Amino acid sequence: MPKDATLYSRARSPYWWIVYWSPKKRERVWKATPFRKDDPTGRKKAHLLAVDKSQEAAAFKGPGKAEFYATWAEDFLRLKYNGPNHAKTLKRYIGAWGWISTYFDEIDLHHPMALTYNHVIGFVAWRSSQARHCGKLVTKNTALCDVKIISIVQREAVRRGYAQGNPCMQLGIEKDPAKEKAEMTDADIALIRQLLAEREGSLPVTEQWMTTGFEIAIHHGCRETETSMPMSHIDFISGTIRFTAKGRNGQPKIYTNKVHPNLLPRLQALKAAGATMTCVLPAMVAKEWHFFFKSRKELSHLCFHCTRVSVITRLARAGVPIQQAMRYVGHASQTVHKIYQKLKAEDLSACSAALTFL
Repeated sequence: MPKDATLYSRARSPYWWIVYWSPKKRERVWKATPFRKDDPTGRKKAHLLAVDKSQEAAAFKGPGKAEFYATWAEDFLRLKYNGPNHAKTLKRYIGAWGWISTYFDEIDLHHPMALTYNHVIGFVAWRSSQARHCGKLVTKNTALCDVKIISIVQREAVRRGYAQGNPCMQLGIEKDPAKEKAEMTDADIALIRQLLAEREGSLPVTEQWMTTGFEIAIHHGCRETETSMPMSHIDFISGTIRFTAKGRNGQPKIYTNKVHPNLLPRLQALKAAGATMTCVLPAMVAKEWHFFFKSRKELSHLCFHCTRVSVITRLARAGVPIQQAMRYVGHASQTVHKIYQKLKAEDLSACSAALTFL
């Protein structure tokens, strides 16, 4: 059968029927043909009509037409996430759309009307089989995050009348449990500092981005990208440091802390050297840290985000009230905050002492 049109019969109808995509109505149409089933040439004539309808749909959906995925989807994402607060989101979504487009090309799917549940499920499997920059396969969780982007585009297609539904909704696929990140021990931190000194010790302080980033993170529990900030965010008179963290709906969250005393000498050295930023992160910062930790067997179980886990765990171990700890690391949710705590059995001795009854 021709693409975008199907010939079929109905039990109680003497005529052949066709279903096709109508460029005018921008939806699928079920229509009886004028050709009877008892006519020896009826089926052939109905088939030719289906071919004509298919060609009309194909011509309308060809390159240059508005509802063609390749001509509007990326522009829509750029329009929707236009603004300084959405810069990282846009970069992530455009990168993911490149993978989505590749998948659509491989399965010859170019129009929102043609997207089905099976295509979406197939994408999850296909995306999970792709290799990341570090050689490992993409996780199912990453694939499901990319499905969210398909859903955003498909929802817009429905609004524009290019499709009748969004098969990405309520897939019922659960994410895999996130791999727990370890707490850094004192020995780990000492080794990391030693390796960073060997790696960057001969460079000017303004170029020691890994060392500076690690020291800021291990003292304040901030995220990787938050270690890079303008020097104007540091008030040396009041001894405060201002972080810009990710927030909700693309709006950044800004919070200020007292600078940790052990971090102050490095920040003063940066100021004396005329630095405008605490550190300038490379384009592939996550990749750089990944290979740094994998370069030593003793550190291969760690990643940069373990600094955040370590800070939160040590604050809990020291008995710092959860409200203060959340404020210190910029957490808004107690549920998320508690995930980071890696208290061990020996850290709970105070609980036993408090529950000694006479």
